[in-house]
Amino acid sequence: MYMPRLPMVLAFPRVVRHLRSVGASLPPLTQLSVGRPDPVLRPVLSAAWEGDHGPARELLADTRRRRAWERRDTCMGRLADVALTRSRWLEDWQAKDGDDPDAALVAAELEIRRAWEARTGAWAKHVSAGRFEEFFRLLARAAPLIDKAVELNPGDPVPWCVALHHARGTQAPRPVFDRLLLNVMDCDPDHYGCHSSALQYLCAKWYGSHEEMFDFAETAAARARPGRLLAALPVVAATEYLTEHPTRGPVPRQRVHAAVDGALSACAAFPPDDPAVIGIRNDLALALTRCGRWEEALRQFELIGTDVREFPWCYVDGENELRAFVDERENTRVQIAKTIPFFSRYRPAA
Repeated sequence: MYMPRLPMVLAFPRVVRHLRSVGASLPPLTQLSVGRPDPVLRPVLSAAWEGDHGPARELLADTRRRRAWERRDTCMGRLADVALTRSRWLEDWQAKDGDDPDAALVAAELEIRRAWEARTGAWAKHVSAGRFEEFFRLLARAAPLIDKAVELNPGDPVPWCVALHHARGTQAPRPVFDRLLLNVMDCDPDHYGCHSSALQYLCAKWYGSHEEMFDFAETAAARARPGRLLAALPVVAATEYLTEHPTRGPVPRQRVHAAVDGALSACAAFPPDDPAVIGIRNDLALALTRCGRWEEALRQFELIGTDVREFPWCYVDGENELRAFVDERENTRVQIAKTIPFFSRYRPAA
């Protein structure tokens, strides 16, 4: 949506007058945090931090029994984050039951995260030879752990999600990547986490292109069953693209807007405060601001509340995701305030 620039002599008084009322329901900055776990997961992570693997074992076993694969993926990742700093609870779990499929899954993901921590998030040209050597050593250690997680729980797509992370790091050739995707499709063809990981492999900064990334995301979304997060995948492609090309670039703007519209429609199938879609809402907020759709962006910021996610804000500011989120949220408020006639009142869009 085109938004003409207003002369500052007109815009500044409007901003001063209306800014307080725009986004009045947004939580204050002091309440924001990045990656806050949901209420069910929080005590499980706290127990692991204190060395008790029991709650983690029960939670992951429940996701496996219910075949709640998206939830399993989320819980596994958060537990691997804890193990990255404190791993004793996981080591004790494995020592007591070396063939537990849930412990094996977390252990596989942990090794991947150790590898990326060793490499750092810097561009390849800024990573030392020593760090790359450690990166590939840890990835090699992860391979048999992934195989074990797959073997212990056939039909589980989450180990294949870990395998896709591994493939990106090891620079796996396209036939290997394609075989991994086939395994995902056999387990859960609508698994959002697996497809999001595959999208990373296909993006321009890794082994694909903008065009291929959008094609993949749009095809996956088109065949997603109703009520699955996969229908929103193109907006992840949009934020990948928009952080590199915030104004103009090789992808038609209509395609970016279509990705945003599809994600808005997909999110509408979930309750507004459903934690399952908060990650998508973070992508939507960034994409909408980049598209100049300020009122819609503000609505997403309202729905996000205090639940800021690492992605996509780390693409905007690699050192401080919260700062990137706050800057975009405040700019959204300013852009809306600038358009309100001085003697009018702010009325949120329906």
